[in-house]
Amino acid sequence: MTERWLVATTEYAGVTAYSGGIGRHYAALLPALGAQGADIDLMVFAEGAAQARATPGIRRLFVHRTDGMPRLAALIHRARVVRRAYRRGAYDRVFLPEWMGLGAGLPRDAPLVTNLATGMRLANEVSGLQLAGFPRWSRPAVRLQEALEARQVGRSAGVVAISRAMVERSERIWGRLPAVEVVRNCVDVGAIRRAADRAGRPPGWPGGEGPIVLFLGRAERRKGVVDGIDAFARIAERHPTARLVLAGAGGDDRFEPSRATLLERMPLAVRNRVTFLGHVAGDDLYGAIAAADVVMCPSRWEGFGNVAIEVKAVGVPLVVTSGSGFDDSCIDEVDCLMVPPGDPRALAGAVMRVFDDPGDALARARRAGVGVAHFDPAPVAADLRAAVDRLMRRGGVRA
Repeated sequence: MTERWLVATTEYAGVTAYSGGIGRHYAALLPALGAQGADIDLMVFAEGAAQARATPGIRRLFVHRTDGMPRLAALIHRARVVRRAYRRGAYDRVFLPEWMGLGAGLPRDAPLVTNLATGMRLANEVSGLQLAGFPRWSRPAVRLQEALEARQVGRSAGVVAISRAMVERSERIWGRLPAVEVVRNCVDVGAIRRAADRAGRPPGWPGGEGPIVLFLGRAERRKGVVDGIDAFARIAERHPTARLVLAGAGGDDRFEPSRATLLERMPLAVRNRVTFLGHVAGDDLYGAIAAADVVMCPSRWEGFGNVAIEVKAVGVPLVVTSGSGFDDSCIDEVDCLMVPPGDPRALAGAVMRVFDDPGDALARARRAGVGVAHFDPAPVAADLRAAVDRLMRRGGVRA
C-alpha cells in the first residue's frame, strides 16, 4: 500500500530563493522517497521569491508566501495551514523539521515525526544569544517560536535526529524526548559532481595566483565565521599569496558581525585578499568548492553539516570542527582534518598543513570521495522509511 506523506519546510532547493543545508537535503531526499513508494505532498513556506513548479517525486506542491506578515502572525499562520492540510489529507506520515514549529497545531494522535535539525533555542545557544540580547519588540516572536517548536517535539509520535550530537543537545534543551531514531542527511552525490565539473567560478570569484581558502556557511558566529577570519590572519603571515573566500548568506546585523567588523579583525595589508560572495545558489556553489584549494567549515557546533559531504563529493581537502554533528560523518586524518571548535590557531594550522603537504591532503580527499556513497539519497531514504516505521510502531500509531 502506498504511504501518503505530508512534508512541510521553510526552504527547498529549486523552489525557494534561499536554500541552506535542510533545503538541499529535502530536495535530494523527497524524490528518493517518492521513488520508493511514498506519495508526497510538499508544503513550502517562503519568505521571499519562490517557484511553484513541477518538482520530481512530489505529488502536489503548495507554496505559501509569508513575507510581509508580522513575525508573530506568520508563526501562527504556518501552524494553522499545516493543521488544515493534515485534516483534509488523510496522511499516513507527517514529516516536519522542528524549525518554526510547523506541526505545533496538529492533534496528538497525528502520525507526526519531527526531523530534529536546528531549532530556535539551539541556534541561539550556539550563537551565544540570550533573550535579553534581542530588541524588546522582537522578544515575543522569539518566545513563541521556541514554544511552538517545543510543543511540536512534545506531541510527536517520534523524532528523527540528524546526528547523535543532535540527540544529546536536544535532550539538554527539552528533557526527555519521544522515541528517537538517528538518520543522516543526504546529498545527491552524482548531481553535485556533475555540477562541479560543468560550473565555472561564481561571479565575484577573485583573480590572481595563490591558494584559496573557502569558508562555507552563513556568516554567523555559530558557523565559526569569526574563527575563520582570525585563522586566516595567521595563515596570511605564512602564505602571503593566500586568499580567503567566504560563501554564505550574511547574518542578522543586530547580532552578527558585519563584513566591515570582520575585516577590522585583520591586518590592513591582508584585507584586500578577502572576498565575500554572499549566498551562492545552485551549481555556482559546487563551482566554488571545485575552485578552492581547501574548504573550512569551522562551526562552533553543527547538527550535521551537509556542506562537509558536498565538499567530499567534489573531492577537495576539508577542515571541520570536532565535538558535534561532523563526528558522525567525518574521520580525522582519514577523510579530513578536524580541529577543536573556537580555536583559530588550530584551524590555521590545519589549513596550512593542506598547503604544505598537498599530496597528503589530496589522498584524504580521494578517500572521502569513496565514502560519500553512504550519503546518497536512495540509501538514506530507505533508512528513513524504516526508522519512521519503527517509530510509528513504538508510538502505537497506525497508518
